[in-house]
Amino acid sequence: MVQVVDNLIERAFPRLRRKPQYAYPIAVAIFALAASTRLALSRWLENGTPFLTFFVAVLLTSLIAGTGPGLLVAAASLLFSWYFFFPGPGWLPLSTDTIVALASFTFFSLLIVAVVHLLNRKVEGLINERSRSEALLQDSALGEMQLEQLNGELRHRLKNTFAVIAGLISQSARYTRDVDKFAQVLAGRLSAMGNAMDLVATRSFIGASLSELIAETLKPLVPPGSTRFAMRGPDTIVPGDVASALALTLHELGTNAIKYGAWSNDRGAVSVTWTLVRLDNDDNRFELLWSERGGPAVTAPERRGLGTTLIDSGFPTAQVEREFNEDGVQCRLVAVLKQATTRRTRGRAPSIR
Repeated sequence: MVQVVDNLIERAFPRLRRKPQYAYPIAVAIFALAASTRLALSRWLENGTPFLTFFVAVLLTSLIAGTGPGLLVAAASLLFSWYFFFPGPGWLPLSTDTIVALASFTFFSLLIVAVVHLLNRKVEGLINERSRSEALLQDSALGEMQLEQLNGELRHRLKNTFAVIAGLISQSARYTRDVDKFAQVLAGRLSAMGNAMDLVATRSFIGASLSELIAETLKPLVPPGSTRFAMRGPDTIVPGDVASALALTLHELGTNAIKYGAWSNDRGAVSVTWTLVRLDNDDNRFELLWSERGGPAVTAPERRGLGTTLIDSGFPTAQVEREFNEDGVQCRLVAVLKQATTRRTRGRAPSIR
């Protein structure tokens, strides 16, 4: 029983008070019930108690339907009692006792409506406050869960990052004997990794935007000029390990373009285009084409260094093909990205020139 009353006061009545199309018909029904009850009891009740049922009607209407319907019932009760019971039936004569009785009913009806109005507002305020508190507690619990997940992901990323850095240092030292050159090469590779990790971190370690990753990785390497670099392809979100590997690959391609390829002169240009094709198993076939033009003629390197290794096998599960021709390097990278590793973003990335 207590639960039923609580549900009525906390849920049903507040909803009803916010819908006038239901509140006012209910007020009319309550008034009609009070009036018919008062007429039916006329033979047993003295004329000195004409408002007996109407006080109850004003109270119930104000509680159930709200302030406006409560005032409507109070006014209708006043007119009904005045016409039928003072001195009854009819409006006149209007004696001093009638005026006092009508004024008293008006005063106490308005007092009832005002008190119930304040109580209704207090109850709704407490309900809203409880709802906000419950929402805050739920958000806090979800926030703690997300924070714990982020901390776990951060630890995992840091562990992988340190492992990759250790491998880069050892491999760079193996292929580079000059200390200054070693520091310069290592700083560039670490900077590319740092940019990739920064993009991943800005999305709560979900992944990095592919178009942002390509643009930010190559931005420090592109020579001045609006026509030296262009990129085009659909945007998507790639996870941290893929982002780091792709950043290192692009960094090595860009560094080689500065040393030997299209960016080694004042007119060569590089374009990066990519496609994403959804396969039957909902995986994505990712194909990226690095294309140089306007540069000096290039040939395949005589020896295989760390840069070549990073380009050819740095990206996991990718097939890499490179061609060396008169305009520069053409590098095609093809990989299958699992469904869980990519998320399409709305629209297409704009061409950057």
